[in-house]
Amino acid sequence: MAKALSLLKTIRNNWKKTLIGTAALSYGVSYGNQVYETGQLMQQHCEEAAKYGDKPCPTNVKPRHITVILNPAAKKRKAKKLFEKYCVPLLHLAGIAVTIIDTQSGSHARNAIINLETPTDAIVVAGGDGTLSDVVTGLMRKYENNLQFVKQCPIGVLPLGNTNTIASKFFKNYTDLSDIHHMIDATMAIVKNNFKLLDVLEIKVSEDNSDTSIKPVYAVGSIKWGAWSDIHGRIDKYWYWGYLRKYAAYVFNGYKSDLNWKCNAVLKYTNPCKGCSHCYSKKISSDQTANSNRRWWHAFLPKTRTFIPDNHVDYSKVINEDCGILHDLTVCTTEIHIKTENANSKSASSIKVSIGPNDISYISFVEKGWDQERYDELDVVQPIVDAKYIELYPEIKNENQMFFIDHEEYELKPIQIRLLPKSITIFYPESSKKTENV
Repeated sequence: MAKALSLLKTIRNNWKKTLIGTAALSYGVSYGNQVYETGQLMQQHCEEAAKYGDKPCPTNVKPRHITVILNPAAKKRKAKKLFEKYCVPLLHLAGIAVTIIDTQSGSHARNAIINLETPTDAIVVAGGDGTLSDVVTGLMRKYENNLQFVKQCPIGVLPLGNTNTIASKFFKNYTDLSDIHHMIDATMAIVKNNFKLLDVLEIKVSEDNSDTSIKPVYAVGSIKWGAWSDIHGRIDKYWYWGYLRKYAAYVFNGYKSDLNWKCNAVLKYTNPCKGCSHCYSKKISSDQTANSNRRWWHAFLPKTRTFIPDNHVDYSKVINEDCGILHDLTVCTTEIHIKTENANSKSASSIKVSIGPNDISYISFVEKGWDQERYDELDVVQPIVDAKYIELYPEIKNENQMFFIDHEEYELKPIQIRLLPKSITIFYPESSKKTENV
């Protein structure tokens, strides 16, 4: 009893040291527990990956080879370390040869894909939404005369960026070690060869007065324009606020007049079409163009898994008088979002246009901005149109106005947006399939 009283007295007389020691001990226990759980998780999946690597390979089949497009600046410059720690061991144990290409900019990633001559079974994106968009753009430009070749090259998405909008939709929610779980799930999807088709948006400049034509950009996520998008793009300028920078940006910029508060535009669009004689004639024409651009060596390209629709319909006999008819809509709002339906696998392929309110108070604006950063979604935008093709003619007030295509900045200009349904193949985690079927 005397010893217990003496201990309590010592703690009371040295309460500051006691608090610091308790905090340090608590952190140490938590860190040690996290390291142990991570080790157990990696051991479990390493054993699973090794089963694929131990399978005998036929003498006439080469081992799998993938090319990784790595953005070392992603994840606060931790992307490369995380990739080597959690992804590379699983790929090597599965018997997959890996070639890594470090990229320094978007144009570097695109050019790396366009100039890629080494035979590869897949391209893996180790980065965020911007790197994924650059890789897709590079592939689309490389095979612009025959987009069927794009489908034959699966794309892996390792969520190592600051924003992983598309990747995050494929993973189930984990309470602990969610980032590590997602990286492992994405890597195992590559190991297991699980596929899924995604829609792509082709974005072209409508009025190109430059001497050299601007090539189209391709997106798998969204095109955003407005006040909230402007501030989201400025968050990194408030780095000195640390974790709070994404909240401070809205507080300090919500009242400024240089934001795109008024997004005035004329929107021309065609309604979605599941297939008709008009679409069928276009497909025949594009197939003939593709075949005319084939070369003799295309016959020797490796064939990969193909996807055949369940419903075999003769679209040449389906009549849709509204197909291809442009409808006009005048828009005046604070925010415009144009995105694919890739996040919702049960929806038909279409372009969804959503807009925000015409006006909003400063307090509400900041609150909605904080919710967007917290939940990765802006709930003030409401869908108004589903489309297959869009022409957007924005009212340009100054040169500082920007579009954000998959979170990358592009100059605000009149654009044409075309939906390319099921145009790219990605590796898809098994856990997502089970979740969808529930």
